[in-house]
Amino acid sequence: MLSPRQALALFLLFGLPFPLLSCGRKAAPVVPELKVPAAPDQVSAVNRDHLVYLSWVSPSKNLSGKPLRDLMEFEIYRREVKEQGEGSPASLVAKVKASMPENAKVSGDLFEYVDDGEGKGLPYDQQYAYFIRAVNYRQEASPPSKEVTVRVYPSPTPPSHLTATGGDGIVFLSWGPSQFRTDGRALAQPLRYHLYRGRMPSSYDPRPINLEPIIGQSYVDMGLANDVSYYYVVRAADNEAPPWHESLDSNEASAIPADTTPPSRPLHLSFAPGPEGVRLAWDENPEADLLGYFVYRSLHPGVGYLRLHTSPIAQITFLDRTVSPSTTYFYAVSAVDSSPRQNESGLCEEVRVELP
Repeated sequence: MLSPRQALALFLLFGLPFPLLSCGRKAAPVVPELKVPAAPDQVSAVNRDHLVYLSWVSPSKNLSGKPLRDLMEFEIYRREVKEQGEGSPASLVAKVKASMPENAKVSGDLFEYVDDGEGKGLPYDQQYAYFIRAVNYRQEASPPSKEVTVRVYPSPTPPSHLTATGGDGIVFLSWGPSQFRTDGRALAQPLRYHLYRGRMPSSYDPRPINLEPIIGQSYVDMGLANDVSYYYVVRAADNEAPPWHESLDSNEASAIPADTTPPSRPLHLSFAPGPEGVRLAWDENPEADLLGYFVYRSLHPGVGYLRLHTSPIAQITFLDRTVSPSTTYFYAVSAVDSSPRQNESGLCEEVRVELP
């Protein structure tokens, strides 16, 4: 082997290639990055009548642990499970696009797909196993997800006549009971019910709003924002613990909670006549959503009150400059909140003012 000096000499004399030489330690071999997606996570399958509802969480990394940036779709596999033996081999039943799929619902990184047996419905008294693969744009498929199994059998019929009525930050819900299975057999009572809520029609959160199963046919959904539309469905469940075997959705009902509670009446209205007019004062109301006050005047006690200004005033004093001498006036004040409806309280106890 030529020394570095000999190699340089040959290069200068004859134009022979001069090898690039390095000194020091040899670098460790570079391991190619595994860009194959990681497997989908949190796969679950539940049965509702002839359908199986599958859900999973999309992977965010590839097998090397780097962020996954080229996810294209998911492949869903299904096989029949027999009581004895493995049953049929798994076959591909659907593909779901990772972006804006037409055959699945997406909420963040949570996907939901409904297996309807290619439109025919899955037969009762059959058990199925599912697993899912993630596929990138190079057609590289992830390892299979955890396999989940589910048995298809008749569900309760959906609850009927769901109604929703809005209140102040709450919605009152009621529905008719489920009494039969979808194959016509009577159900044992009492059933358990689960309520699902969404902010758009036909789109609901995957978890029910009730922390515990509902026994009965009514529920009050509290802690809601006023003047916002909420949409609901209810499902009946015929088992005592999760994973729940639920019915299909009831009819959809919607409601808009609204603040219809007025402030309290102002207290301790007082007056002081003067050369500029009649000055009124009262105690401040305690409500957090208070917008202001309206001042009213009449020439007769208890009737015929006219508002003295067009918009609520924030201060707790008011100067009426439009009075006439030798006249008796009756004053009262109301409170108004800041809701879109501007709920107004009743009038406070009136005061009588006789001007000289």
